[in-house]
Amino acid sequence: MPSLHASGAIRLAGGDLPDQRHVCGLFRDASEAHRTLGPFIADGLERGERAIEIVDPRQWSDHLEALVQAGVDVPAALAAGRLAILTWDEAFLRAGHFDVTAAVTFMRETLERARAEGYALTWIVANMDWALLDGARSSDLLAYEAHLDELLQRYPDPVVCAYDLGRHSAGTIVDVLALHAVAIVGGVLRPAQAPVPGPGTARERIMEAAARHFHDQGVVASGVDALIATAGVAKATFYRHFPSKDDLVVAWLRDPRTRWIDSVSAEATAQASSDMEVIPRFYESVAAWLESDGFRGCPYLNTAMEIGSQDHPACRVILEYLQEVEDWFRRRLDALGYDETAEKAAQLQALTAGSLALAVARRSSETAQAAGRAAAMLLQTWPRRAPPAA
Repeated sequence: MPSLHASGAIRLAGGDLPDQRHVCGLFRDASEAHRTLGPFIADGLERGERAIEIVDPRQWSDHLEALVQAGVDVPAALAAGRLAILTWDEAFLRAGHFDVTAAVTFMRETLERARAEGYALTWIVANMDWALLDGARSSDLLAYEAHLDELLQRYPDPVVCAYDLGRHSAGTIVDVLALHAVAIVGGVLRPAQAPVPGPGTARERIMEAAARHFHDQGVVASGVDALIATAGVAKATFYRHFPSKDDLVVAWLRDPRTRWIDSVSAEATAQASSDMEVIPRFYESVAAWLESDGFRGCPYLNTAMEIGSQDHPACRVILEYLQEVEDWFRRRLDALGYDETAEKAAQLQALTAGSLALAVARRSSETAQAAGRAAAMLLQTWPRRAPPAA
């Protein structure tokens, strides 16, 4: 049975993981990694939680053997769905090449899917040596680790990114350490050597300037010179972090502070007295967010209208985000026992987008409230296979 509640310290490499559980595992060779991470995966399974390993396909059998040595009944865990062993192609290189957004989306969906199935935590170990393949870029690796770290600040799940010290350059190791809360060095859990970027960094000041200008003036009207002046950084510093304004727009759209779905959906779930109330409560939370934000509307829809061209790099981020909102509705509908949930989720997504646009035009949250009442009527009208699980 899934673990419904996380409890007890999570032990790894002789220490207890802190609340922020993004771990950089540095190992001299594969054997050291197996000795350290095999028992870690076994502990997660013993607690009744889900465990996932993302492996080099050439080392599949080695990973299986390491789990057996750690005491895992691998066939039983696989059959029960509590253990998954995925290759790089299934997680990081699904389109035949590495894509930062797709990889982070995969991790988010993996964690959400496990949580929807009743698992309190998902224990993930990912072999990061895919970054050494021909065509891989170190900038892609660092961008992935940075975005994953932002994601994991909202999740309690332990995720270990494992690196072979004999294969990655010293510069790469220093850079990736800076993007993790803790590290395994010499087989021991310890704080990461490099400091995690904080609010005072140049990049953070640029991001804060972007959030202010893009929110108040829009993406197109916000010039680079104004952003640099507000951030108080040199032009060279700006371009070292963001080679173009388009790169900054993409980073802003990916920033946790821009993602209204996270806070709105969390508030709706917390305030609902039953599963059936979550979706109507969602629209109440949207109304409250619109009022507190000065009726600026959805930054993703606004940006899509501003940039126009489908060739802009932000378009993919926008479409993925909108799909994520739709997927949130679909998961809620699945849990409530409705049929044809993809179509119904698309209808709720259209209802949401329309209410956001009208709220901005009228500067009133009533349209969001009306959308909530319409959603509640639809939920009562649509037939269900069975009542939701208690």
